[in-house]
Amino acid sequence: MMRKIDFENHFYDQSFIDALIKRNQPPLYDPTSKVLTWSEGITMPQNILLPQLLEVAEKRSQLMKEQGIDMAVLSSSPGLEQLDIEESIFLCQKANDALAEVIKNYPTQYLGSAVLPVKDPVAACTELERCVKEYGFVCWHTHSNYGETSPDEELYRPIFRKAVELGVYVYLHPQLPNGGRTDGYGFTVAGPGLGFTLDTMITITKMIVSGLFDELPNLKVVLGHLGEGIPFLLERMDNRLNFLPNPQIKCKEEASYYFKNNIMVTTSGNMCKEAFACTKNVLGIDNILFGSDYPYESLPDMMEFLANVPLTDDEKEKLYYKNAIDKLGIII
Repeated sequence: MMRKIDFENHFYDQSFIDALIKRNQPPLYDPTSKVLTWSEGITMPQNILLPQLLEVAEKRSQLMKEQGIDMAVLSSSPGLEQLDIEESIFLCQKANDALAEVIKNYPTQYLGSAVLPVKDPVAACTELERCVKEYGFVCWHTHSNYGETSPDEELYRPIFRKAVELGVYVYLHPQLPNGGRTDGYGFTVAGPGLGFTLDTMITITKMIVSGLFDELPNLKVVLGHLGEGIPFLLERMDNRLNFLPNPQIKCKEEASYYFKNNIMVTTSGNMCKEAFACTKNVLGIDNILFGSDYPYESLPDMMEFLANVPLTDDEKEKLYYKNAIDKLGIII
């Protein structure tokens, strides 16, 4: 039987929801309407999702078994990084402790991804080290912005250095964009319909051109959603970086170089055969991992989609588990 590792599988700890209920400014949660307010005018109903996000034990385990998934990297969904420093430190620790307990109860089925109080980089580095050394977590799960700042900024370099030092990869997950450019049409457009992709594209591009990967050549970053549209644009990015050089661009190589050496992508949340073909043609199957984006996406639908993607047995093995071993050092 072919092993399958899901690299994007989300959860919430109840402590986060309890904290959101007490807040009077976004992000906040109204348990009566079951609506999560991310920012002014951007709300997200949680009546179907929240029970699935909070349930990370037997029901999820059984669903994975039914779908033929052997392991999943569990990661806390957006929110904790946006909070004030002291609250973020406390709640990140609570979420990581809760995840460690789940892994303790399901040691062969779940892997851990740390959520960090990034607004205090020293505390974030301490928490990442605790999660890796005490709990065996394999990843730092972070987001494309932290409110007024984003991970490409110099302020956060120490956390990336700590990830490299500890030998864990970084999963860069989308967040709602800042500045209101995608506001006005609700969460659908501001989030997964457009804004998530735009914000993540900007952040990973700035990470590249800032020279982050030249400074940390062993840094591994993973993007969801088949690379957030970048495979379609990568040749043009290379072309323009070569044609219009400027001293503000600090990377030593073309953008595509980093997508072959430092950046991988997952299938999460993108069930378009043409998008998969483009990603495979541009990046190669060696740089694609399986991710479901559960529970934000249907796990059965994703498994059915991938079952019908034209891949050889060798390519399927790479997608489902071999790339994880060879590129990220995951031990299964």
